[in-house]
Parts: sequence; C-alpha cells; structure tokens
Amino acid sequence: MSNERHVCSGQLGARGMSPFRHARKYAMKISVDCDFKMPCRINDTDSSSARYQPSVRIGNWVEENCLEEDKLVNFKSRRDRGELLVEKARTLYDNFHKEIVLAAPKENVLFGAVVQLMPIVMNIMDLDSDDLNAALSVVINEKEVRHTQTISEDCELSVAPSRRPCARNSFRIVSGDDHDRTGETIKYGQKFRMQCMASESDPIMVYSGPKRCDLQQGVNATYLSRKHGEENLNLGLVNLSKCSCPDSDIPIAYTNWFCRHVDPKQRFESEGEDIPSNSPLVIVHSTTNRNLAAENVLIQTLFGPEFLVSVQNYRNIFKHEIWKNVWMISNGHQHNTSKKTGGASSH
Repeated sequence: MSNERHVCSGQLGARGMSPFRHARKYAMKISVDCDFKMPCRINDTDSSSARYQPSVRIGNWVEENCLEEDKLVNFKSRRDRGELLVEKARTLYDNFHKEIVLAAPKENVLFGAVVQLMPIVMNIMDLDSDDLNAALSVVINEKEVRHTQTISEDCELSVAPSRRPCARNSFRIVSGDDHDRTGETIKYGQKFRMQCMASESDPIMVYSGPKRCDLQQGVNATYLSRKHGEENLNLGLVNLSKCSCPDSDIPIAYTNWFCRHVDPKQRFESEGEDIPSNSPLVIVHSTTNRNLAAENVLIQTLFGPEFLVSVQNYRNIFKHEIWKNVWMISNGHQHNTSKKTGGASSH
C-alpha cells in the first residue's frame, strides 16, 4: 500500500501539479474564455431594438400604445368639432376674403358707403405699385388664429395687395358725431369713422391713440415702425360698445378721423367742400393730429408679405406731405387725376 502511494505521488510529481490545482487552472481558463466570448457589458445586454426582431416588443410598449390611441381619439374628436388648425385656417381665409360689393361709383364720397382706403403710390425700390393695388387691410396675428377666425378687436391693420374688394380691405364710412348721415357727402374737415365689415350688432372701428404717461404705446401691435428712432403710433380695432362705456380706457374720440386737401396752400379754401372719390388727400387722426401713413416696412403675415401702417406725419422741406401720407378713398369711380403723381412729393 505504501508502495502504491509512493508510485502515485511520484506520478503526480512528474506531472508537476495535483488534481486540485489542475481543476482550478481549468476553471480559470474557462473563465478567461468567457470574458472574450460572452458579452457581459451593460451596453451589450441593454434593450436595443437593433438586437431584436421586429416582432419583439421592448420598452414601455403598453404605455406607448395607449398614448397613440389617445392621440387618435383626440384627433378625431377635434376634427368632428372643427377645432383642427387646418380647418380653422380654412375658415379664417373664407371669412377674411369674403367678397364685398363697394358702393355705387359716385363722384364724391358719401356717409354709409363701403369704400377702400388706398395709398396713391408706394414709392419703394423695385416695386411696381400699379399692379399692387395696395389698400388698408385687417390682418390677424398668428397667435390669435386658434381663438378667433373672424374680424375682431384682436386683429391688426396693414397695407396689403388688393386684387378685389373683400371683408378685410373694405370699410364703411360712418359719421363721427353719432348722427345718421347716410347718403350725405363728406366734407373736408368733417369727422368720420371707419367701420370694419364685421358684426353689425357691435361695430368694430379703426382707432389710434396717443402714448401714455410712461411713453408706452396706447395701442398694442405686433410690429412697430420708427421715425428718427421714435416709435410711431399704432392702429388698432375696438368694439364701439367698449368706447361708449364710462370706464373704458379707449375714448370714443380716438375713433374719429377727418380729411385734408393734399395741397397745403388750398386747405383753407377747401375746408367744408365735398371730398371727391379716387382723389389724393390726407387722412388725419382727430385726437393726435397725425396723418395715416403707409410705411415702407415689409412684414410677413398669414396672407403673405404686407406693409406696415402707422399714424405719423411725413413731410418734406417744403412742408408738403410725401407719398406715405397721401391716400385716396376709392369707391370704383374713375377720376381724371393721375394716381401716380397725386400732387404729392415722392421723396
């Protein structure tokens, strides 16, 4: 027995290791092989869609399916109620571009007539104003599209190309003294108001106002224009019912306008005379004594590129109003006066 033990120990000694050490070394070899062959890193074992077939669902697939179903149900309900933005935009364009029939062409401008207020000329480089047919127009802010799709006091004003008379570029001339003067001719120096072609129950008027005590604008607007670094007065829309309230911030006098002859030398003589249609004139805001002005500032609106409009006096060295302050009240009557010159300086 002792000899057998000696032989076995001798054989093991010849091999150089015991059975236990041999098993331990074999296990370490397997472990080393696993380190190179088995992906044990976090990035390799993480759930990634590239490592699975399309039929395998990974992540929070139940919650994602529920969210998609909720979005679809919400979309269908908003579509049925007409609350989709594309449908609101379509309704907006239909309401603003609704065709309007102007007053019967006459030689003079009458109270109660539906007219367009158009600049005589837009003296802007590389712009042919003959085909532009620019007119004072109502434009809506992009932020207000979801709230209203009709002409309201949240809208603003601009000078836009006018291919045909429509709701956004046509206005009704009404008396400025709250008397019904429908059918009477408007005189130079006589106050009037410009009413939008919107609800007849609560008319919407064009107005402007002086700056506040802190030099802030009296009328809020998205875009501003400046003259010599000073901000020009803005135009806005207001419901007539709000102006009639005693505690209103907008006096009804802010909605009054009047016209002057385009030639300063003839203004005293022309005071009280009838205003001819489609003739150059100056539209003045009664409260601020500043002129309606078409600015050469281009802005992007929902209806395309348009020009800013403000209330500011623009005169040359001879105290004559330049093209920015020269307008005409158009009712379709063709006047002999040239639209290009209009008796105003183009500088």
